[in-house]
Amino acid sequence: MNLSPRQRDILAWLHETHQLGTEQLADRFQVSPQTIRRDIHVLCEQGLARRQHGGLARVAAQHNRSFAQRSGAHGERKRRIAQAAVGQLQDEATVFLGYGTTVAEFARALPPDQPLRVVTNNLDAALALADKPAVETWLAGGRLRPADRDLMGLATFDFLQRFQAHVAVLGAGGITADGVLCEFQPDEAELSRLLLAHSQNRLLLVDGSKYLRAAPCRVAPLAEVDQVFTDDEAPEALQTLCARAGVALHRC
Repeated sequence: MNLSPRQRDILAWLHETHQLGTEQLADRFQVSPQTIRRDIHVLCEQGLARRQHGGLARVAAQHNRSFAQRSGAHGERKRRIAQAAVGQLQDEATVFLGYGTTVAEFARALPPDQPLRVVTNNLDAALALADKPAVETWLAGGRLRPADRDLMGLATFDFLQRFQAHVAVLGAGGITADGVLCEFQPDEAELSRLLLAHSQNRLLLVDGSKYLRAAPCRVAPLAEVDQVFTDDEAPEALQTLCARAGVALHRC
């Protein structure tokens, strides 16, 4: 489910203050407490906040490793996955590139002479595209996350939703046993949902280590992507999940 502008503003304020009261929110946004309670229900149902007496509080989220640490893990697998997925793009396509290290590898694997329009919040992807003259690159603004080498927040979401992409390329922090994509932070989950909602063909790039990896914020069911690119060592259970969801799986 996409968030309303007010719900996004509530979430941004919550990240600054850690907890907020219902009356406090009603006064801030000049709406009734009942309207705020509905907003709280939506945020909590999506795992973006947790209820507390009289209002809501931040989720006690787990943290992913830094971008540099993740870049060094399973590097060869990620490169194979990225190179295989690049073949899905048609000339002149508009492409969303999400955050993460495998998506950055995808940007590096793009041919320098293929005409594309790329929209991203991923700094490493944007730097790789600076050396590809045929690619028109749009970089979202927002709050810099130095450890993740990307931009995030309300300004990022507002910029990205101005586009409708032919293809979205994204990763995931983890995949549950029942086929739900998850992320480590609420804003990461919200951004991935935005990319899924604003694109025609959704490519998920994940190495096998993401299966059953614990990440607390739900993104979407696996059925909301169209193709999954993974490595030869990925567990057979991931193939079973893709088959059940009607999603094409490519082992690379």
